[in-house]
Amino acid sequence: GGQPDAGVVAFDRHTGKVVWKAGGRDTWDGAPVGESAAATYTWTGNEKVVSYSSPIVATIHGQRHLLCLMRQGLVSFDPQNGRQRFRYWFRSRIHDSVNAARPVVVDDMILLSAAYRVGAALLQVDSDGHSVREVWRDADNLRTHWSTPIHVDGYVYGFNGRHEQDSDLRCLELATGKVVWKTSGSDDVNHFRQDPRDGSIIDSRTGDHVPWPYYGRGSKIQTGDRFIVLGERGTLALVRVDSTKFDEICRTSFDQIHYPAWTAPVLSRRRLYLRCEDALICLDLAKK
Repeated sequence: GGQPDAGVVAFDRHTGKVVWKAGGRDTWDGAPVGESAAATYTWTGNEKVVSYSSPIVATIHGQRHLLCLMRQGLVSFDPQNGRQRFRYWFRSRIHDSVNAARPVVVDDMILLSAAYRVGAALLQVDSDGHSVREVWRDADNLRTHWSTPIHVDGYVYGFNGRHEQDSDLRCLELATGKVVWKTSGSDDVNHFRQDPRDGSIIDSRTGDHVPWPYYGRGSKIQTGDRFIVLGERGTLALVRVDSTKFDEICRTSFDQIHYPAWTAPVLSRRRLYLRCEDALICLDLAKK
């Protein structure tokens, strides 16, 4: 999208005709930008309107909401006509910043998270569907860069951190935002040692060399009671879904998948697809 009011554009899928546009000046001019209702945003016409976060559609209190985490914050639109239901300012004060992770919807709650000193917020949608209230907001508990957190049974699992060296995987209690546990992918696992000959990392369980002991700003998907985790330097791990502790079952790596591996794994018909910047591989998980 773009200026002045095309942050989100809806198309007729049969003809390509533009049905509606929204999410720019009309949405954010005069929007509250802080705890004080007196602090509002004045639209200049030079703003970036695009976002890295993909829109989602969810049914909340019987209404369909098109939820878009845009550069300025979260907006709910009626997907049929683009009419705005509510907005919530959620952006960094750092100019070179992005909102990239998608909103996470749990019943009538919406979890937002972003890096660049933003943090996370849990919102509750009012019964009329036209406003939200903050359940909690925390600048430090979960700063998601691009990998959307996953909710399981009242807990949220997500990668935290803007830079690789200060990133970790975390488990949060959804209701309170409290961090239950966190791990770099290596600090809680005593399976790794450094080869004194060349400084490389060895998994003591298998004797194999691993590309990097840390997940960094990884990504993950859920399958049953497991997460399949892909670290940004190619570490592939199987992790139990456990709100009480970090429990990595095993890990491996493939020479083709290297930094930057920023795309989440894709699982389809027992085949796992992994991608980095210049390679794509398919793993057969059907074999015992």
